[in-house]
Amino acid sequence: MPVQMVYATAALLFAALFPLPAGYLEIIHVVVFGTFGWGAYRNLRPGSPTLLLALVYAVFAVLFNPLSHVSLPDPARIGLCIAGAILLVVTRRHIAHGAL
Repeated sequence: MPVQMVYATAALLFAALFPLPAGYLEIIHVVVFGTFGWGAYRNLRPGSPTLLLALVYAVFAVLFNPLSHVSLPDPARIGLCIAGAILLVVTRRHIAHGAL
């Protein structure tokens, strides 16, 4: 996955902090789910030092699952969006290139 897509996903997470129509939030859930799912897949290797990172990506993918929403209060949702965006920016190389 290109690193630009990781940056775009982080930007979408920051945009989700503002009041948006429900349709836009659905698109954000699909994109974020795909990005974190891809990151979990790329870092899921037996004996890999990034196995814990793959687990964290998988948790975020489940929380942003577009098919079965996890209902969170607004402060928790905002914190999750901020944490997800920061995680993506900090670990961008692990998603873009897999375990390095």
